[in-house]
Amino acid sequence: RCVQETGINAEYMGIIIYYKDQKYHMDGNIRDQARDLGQEFLNFVNEAVTPFHAVDTCRNHLKEAGFQELLESEHWELEKGGKYFFTKNNTTLLAFRIGKNFDPAQTGFKFIAGHTDSPHLKLAPISKLKTLGFEQSVVQTYGGGLWHTWFDRELTLAGRVIYKEDNGQFRQKLFNFKRPLLRIPNLAIHFQTPDQRTGGFNPNQETQMKPIFSHELWTGDDKKDAKQVGVDNVKMGERLAEGLLNALAKECGLKVEQLIDFDISVVDTQPAQFYGLDNDFIASPRLDNLFTTFFAIKALISEEAGAEESQFINIVSLFDHEEIGSTSAQGANSSFLQETFKRIYFLLSERSTHTEEGFHRASCRSLLISADMAHGVHPNYSEYHQNQHRPSLNGGVVIKTNANQRYTTDGISAALLRIIGEKGGVPVQDFIVKNAAPCGSTVGPMMSSWTSMKTVDVGAPMLSMHSIRAVSYTHLRAHETGRNLVCRLLLEKKKKIKT
Repeated sequence: RCVQETGINAEYMGIIIYYKDQKYHMDGNIRDQARDLGQEFLNFVNEAVTPFHAVDTCRNHLKEAGFQELLESEHWELEKGGKYFFTKNNTTLLAFRIGKNFDPAQTGFKFIAGHTDSPHLKLAPISKLKTLGFEQSVVQTYGGGLWHTWFDRELTLAGRVIYKEDNGQFRQKLFNFKRPLLRIPNLAIHFQTPDQRTGGFNPNQETQMKPIFSHELWTGDDKKDAKQVGVDNVKMGERLAEGLLNALAKECGLKVEQLIDFDISVVDTQPAQFYGLDNDFIASPRLDNLFTTFFAIKALISEEAGAEESQFINIVSLFDHEEIGSTSAQGANSSFLQETFKRIYFLLSERSTHTEEGFHRASCRSLLISADMAHGVHPNYSEYHQNQHRPSLNGGVVIKTNANQRYTTDGISAALLRIIGEKGGVPVQDFIVKNAAPCGSTVGPMMSSWTSMKTVDVGAPMLSMHSIRAVSYTHLRAHETGRNLVCRLLLEKKKKIKT
């Protein structure tokens, strides 16, 4: 019934869909499809252990779907109906589809924005450290993490290395050890003061968060015959522990003397997975914001995103550095996006008389959906939510509003999303923070200020935001419904709920 009345393909529907204030049970085939989609998302998270890996995985999905990779430094040949993408620093990605009926006088941008980064620990440039016989790594905290959740967990290393080939060319290579390498042990309760036991765990980020990965008593293969090798006047052996340096070269299939530099993150080894009696929930690292990253790309490559009658340009942009303010060459708070929009528009309009004035008209016909996560109401801490704005994990997409423009939603952009949701059978919730509470932010406000586009901030409800492992409901996807991009929550239950 839901599928017939909404006209939405059953492939994208969940088992229970909130529609006209009722809930309906869907058949087993759709249940299996929804479960498969959820598992596909989990597989993506488990591959996308760093922003480098997230962008690389998205690149593979886009290429498989027939998208052409562009290089910023080269001339672009764009065509109506074309599918393209490019990356910046291999941590930011922008993909777009041009309508087959593109008209510079009638076009606009339909745009979903998210980010690829999450709070985590990064190895310092000189991370080598030995303390009381323990081999440790000096780390930097990236973003605003719940750092106590990183203690007593099996951790590993992933990222990229910069190396020199035998012919003198410099290259980069991604790696992921996967196996447990490090751990940040907690302090035994017997050594803690009464204040520490009862006042909450608040570790010193400089002195108490150095992971342990070895001990000097161990003389394994990786530590035998280790050398401090000078490469281009950079002594890698003085920056990384000798055993770790050898292990890194081996993992990347390189020689130690080839290594020049690195961007290495500390990541959780426990995979994302379903949990709950009916597998109702997802427990996952990097949930904020790989939800948007995966499902926005999934939406863009769908057949609906390339509707033949479209005059618009559908765009997905996934930024790095959102968690630290977005002010960087590949961040949302830069000229990167505005320059790219103009580049696309003018290349497609070069044979017409439409110039700067036409671009501004196109911007006014555009809609930006800033899709990040949202705070679902916590059953143990419900008092932290404003009473009339308590999003449920399985209650639908959340519109985020803030009078002080920490979110850029206004009445018009919210109304547009509500209309889209109603037409697609997508439930919508609202969230604001209490007046006395600080409000987070995301890429929406800065992007709307750069582009002057009408913008709505939305999110998927979750718990434990910025923990090493967060929680959300089983299925979320960003879905293209005809001409409109919208985040869709796929809801799953086993039984029909009586009303």
